[in-house]
Amino acid sequence: MSKILNSLVEALAALWYRLDRRHRETVRRNLAFAYGEELSPEERERLARQVFIHFVRFAWETVVLLAAPLSYIKKQVVFLGEENHAEALKKGKGLVALVAHAGNWEYTGVGYAMQYRKIAVVARELDHPIGTRLARYLRERSGNSMVDKKRGLKNILSHLKKNRVVGIVVDQNTAEREGVLAEFFGKPARTTPVAAILARRGVPVCPSLSRRLPDGRHLVAFFPELPFVKTGDAEADIQRHVALQNQVIEAWIRQEPAQWLWLHRRWKNQFPELYRGI
Repeated sequence: MSKILNSLVEALAALWYRLDRRHRETVRRNLAFAYGEELSPEERERLARQVFIHFVRFAWETVVLLAAPLSYIKKQVVFLGEENHAEALKKGKGLVALVAHAGNWEYTGVGYAMQYRKIAVVARELDHPIGTRLARYLRERSGNSMVDKKRGLKNILSHLKKNRVVGIVVDQNTAEREGVLAEFFGKPARTTPVAAILARRGVPVCPSLSRRLPDGRHLVAFFPELPFVKTGDAEADIQRHVALQNQVIEAWIRQEPAQWLWLHRRWKNQFPELYRGI
């Protein structure tokens, strides 16, 4: 990113931070809740501003994803550990790529399809039809498939039966009836158990996590398959696996905390008072 563009990004982020009280306070409260005394108020404030800078960059990169040649996008993504995906796929049961809202997860998904293999991306359809069409185009222009999160289980299973990779994002709050409680930054957070349920059925689950590098390229690291201990207590098995997923994601976020989606109300089901008044 050029110096001029970088300065524009920072100026837009500063303006957004000043004008958007709702998201500013959400980020501030999330950081205070997650880190507590680990960070001083001054450090949390600097980090909050960096979060806004990250997502302005994210917006610009989304424009690039929509318009740039795929050959260009392919060169902007760096991969580590792809052998872990290749090894997991040898089982013939497909693979769940465990994804978080870290770095630019959209960019790395497109880059992965260009470099290795097409994937199915599980995502919620946006409320606005134009936004839905743009999101689908962005995700599918490299040959990936998009699976609607609300009605996706049948499609997910279909892709897995064909030994394909299915990307599932698991770091957002879910409805009480849809999620299980697992610690995230030391606090109970409602988390989707979909990946853990599939793991209990023998499907490999490999964390596949992204971040932006200092030179502007994007890194995606593929971790080995998460172990699943299967006992006679399915509920406890799933609970342990979800807790392990959150541990891995939290460790990744802590390395570059400004690149995670702190704008999201991650703990709103368990701690609604955290967001009261905003």
